[in-house]
Amino acid sequence: MLPGREREQNELSRVLNEARAGHGGGILLWGEPGIGKSALLRDAEQRATEFRVLASRGNSAESEVDFAALRELLGPLADRVPALPGPQARALTAALGRGPGPADRFLVGAALVTLLAAVAAEQPVLLIVDDAQWADLATARALTFALRRLGADRVALLAAVRDCPAGAVWQSLRVLPVAPLTDAQARHLLSRRSGGVGAPRAARMLRLADGNPLALREFPVDTEDGAGIAWGPAPFGPRLRAAFADRLAALDPAVRTLLTVVAAEDRGTLGAVTTAAAELGVTPAHWEAALEAGLLTVTDGRVDMRHRLLCGAAYDAAAPAERRAVHLALAAALRGAETSELCAWHLAAGLDTPNPELAQALADGADRVHHRNGPLAAAAVLRRAAAITADPGTAGVRLATAARFAWEGGDIESARRLLTLAETRTPPPAIALAAPGLPGLLELVAGDPARAHTLLLRDAAVIAAQTPVPAVASVDSRPHQRVSEFAITSSEVAGARANALRRGRGDDIAAGLRLLAGRAVWALGQAPDLPMDGQLEAVTAEPSPILSAQLLPGAEQLLEWGLADQAVEPYLAVAAGLRATGDRAAAIGVLPQLATLQLATGRWEAGEVTLAEAFELASGAGADNILAQCWNLRARLSAQRGDADLVADSVDRALALSRPHSVPLLVGSAYWHHGFHALTAGDAEAAYRRLRALSQPGHEAAHPTLARLATLDLVEAACRVGRFDEAATHAERIVAWARRSRARWALAAAYSCRALLSEEDRAEHYYRRAVAAGDARHTSFGRARSQLLYGKWLRRVRRRRDAAEQLRPAADAFELIGAAAWAARTRTELDLTGTGAKPAGTGSTPLTVQESQVARLAAQGLTNREIGAELFLSPRTVGHHMSRILEKLGLTGRSELRGIDFDNGMRLTLPSG
Repeated sequence: MLPGREREQNELSRVLNEARAGHGGGILLWGEPGIGKSALLRDAEQRATEFRVLASRGNSAESEVDFAALRELLGPLADRVPALPGPQARALTAALGRGPGPADRFLVGAALVTLLAAVAAEQPVLLIVDDAQWADLATARALTFALRRLGADRVALLAAVRDCPAGAVWQSLRVLPVAPLTDAQARHLLSRRSGGVGAPRAARMLRLADGNPLALREFPVDTEDGAGIAWGPAPFGPRLRAAFADRLAALDPAVRTLLTVVAAEDRGTLGAVTTAAAELGVTPAHWEAALEAGLLTVTDGRVDMRHRLLCGAAYDAAAPAERRAVHLALAAALRGAETSELCAWHLAAGLDTPNPELAQALADGADRVHHRNGPLAAAAVLRRAAAITADPGTAGVRLATAARFAWEGGDIESARRLLTLAETRTPPPAIALAAPGLPGLLELVAGDPARAHTLLLRDAAVIAAQTPVPAVASVDSRPHQRVSEFAITSSEVAGARANALRRGRGDDIAAGLRLLAGRAVWALGQAPDLPMDGQLEAVTAEPSPILSAQLLPGAEQLLEWGLADQAVEPYLAVAAGLRATGDRAAAIGVLPQLATLQLATGRWEAGEVTLAEAFELASGAGADNILAQCWNLRARLSAQRGDADLVADSVDRALALSRPHSVPLLVGSAYWHHGFHALTAGDAEAAYRRLRALSQPGHEAAHPTLARLATLDLVEAACRVGRFDEAATHAERIVAWARRSRARWALAAAYSCRALLSEEDRAEHYYRRAVAAGDARHTSFGRARSQLLYGKWLRRVRRRRDAAEQLRPAADAFELIGAAAWAARTRTELDLTGTGAKPAGTGSTPLTVQESQVARLAAQGLTNREIGAELFLSPRTVGHHMSRILEKLGLTGRSELRGIDFDNGMRLTLPSG
């Protein structure tokens, strides 16, 4: 299938199907160059496997030559022409250039009818005419004449034109407009081409391509011209350039100039475009021609591109001297206080050599551009300023500032590239003032946390100093050096310092960077477990969303200390503030943390929405560590639902992103969720192996916070496989943490762990306390799990009605939150109580109650010994029951029990595919 072209494909298939049934007909595709008409024709040809296909493509050089297209179309049938009736054969032979004399057009049409009908009697015929706007008139008339008379024959005609067919011969065919792709369809095609690009780069590509599939395939996605910070038209690829060449050539040169001006201005300001175009010789008559042709529209002081790609093609085709003239004319039209930065931009666009005055003008206007057009536009302005700056130090400061703007706009790859360029021109202290903490932030979201820690502390020290330049100590791994040794002028650093303090107070910025450095150490699993007193209050009190984001503790830390509920609102407020300010990069880091908190506190629907937004921002953005967090969350949700394939895929993706950077927090999360899934699926041994790694010193997944959060999973897995001593050791650790933190989840986990390890006379005490101590919400996974464990224990001690009282609300809660695998496990336990609590849809069964219980447990992969322990039966008795079960159900082995639908008449369900 062609992405986004299902409607058109269905229409073409309908024409083919009608032709197969003996109802001849045709259809005319109409759309701009590159819109996908030729691809649709090729797709139809590939699906017309039993048709005799005759194809032709119009050629502008032959459009005045009678029957030129027909010669190409009927070439494969030339040997059948002599068999036609004499007059028809002579006329068609002449039309095909194979005989003397002029071709009678009526006889040519009649001959075409006879010929196609004869071929169609043997097999269906498909005629394809691409670029039919250039097919000669004689061919067009002959084909439409013939098609009108072949309605009862197996003949189909598919043609495609670029221009509106109104008034043309082809209009007698049913017209199918091929519209631009929708935004969603275009995004899908772009992601298929590039494997995923960052949101800013994707936004630029989608805007430039304007829904045109060829443009989406040819525009420079991977170059600087396709970056999110790029501004103005982008260069065309060879196929896209060729697709628009004829249409451009048909335009008046002055109209082409007008389109070039509109593309270069790119803001739609009618006054500036009118003035600049007039300077270049565009008259009102040329405006009228462009408007009448539907190339431009003018409304409310704006000029808009009806055909953005045609305007872009005009700019692309213009010679360098013509482009410079256009930009100079626009600069002249934009002189004035309100548009001085735009004037400077267009003046700079025509330069190939350094210009200090113009570079300074661009740099001075960057803040105004940021205010009016956003951070990515400001980054583009400073990038251009740096390109025409002669002094390396000044250019480096401008590049670093541009990198910070790119970061704010979420264009992380551009931020990294600009920062790398800046580092070749100016030393780290100047970069720290121009882009506070940016090197460390880039490492934090996409690199090594240890290096991020070093870089963040380095920049914090530079910013905190705030003393005259000669006294500022360097932190470039050489403490004895001074910034003055790098020969940075005081004016450059003063400007950089002003930029560094643009968002807040220097001390606060430095403190925020130190907090981020601490978070990097925590991600490595090396931070001390200090209480989080007052941290959330500080977030709420901070007015700057950017500084607030730096103050936010990590989600797992908040979970560990039992502060998840209190943290949701501050996180929501910070995320909203970052969206409002347009700081997409900071939002990328906050959203997965917010999703973690929302899911942990039972806000399942909101958490999934936040996770989807985080995926959208992080995918293709070059933020590997953030994307790994997203995949880890997806693995957790999939594990609760029992989706083994999605768990495996998500874990593999998370590890592929996080292992190269050796991030224990992310690697450990993948191990945890994979182990949790194994526990959910009944594979206790695999669960134990994976979960144990979280607390093994030196292991790639070792992380103390995760080890605590996963304690109940590990203890349950260890008990299932008989490793009770190890389970007891881990249980005591969570007991100690519960005493220290007083977190409700930790108290519930500690009681559950002790219950699992206690004798029967003490177990109930701990199970009751686990249920009472945990989260009381009906959407709490932890509470439902405590009830499941308690209910299972009650059933095993033969208190089945009491067990059902715990299991029913647990099953309802699991179903409510979408934890399908856990709901099924709980329903199985509920059924084993024998209280008659069967789910809706239960059908008749040939098995006894006890055989049904054995069969359900065997379907989960339990051995005879494990089933016996669950049902208080000997392994030998279980084996006897298994023999009867397989005989009654007609199965050859116990592995086939996994395909039995126990709740609907014991039907065997076959795997899909």
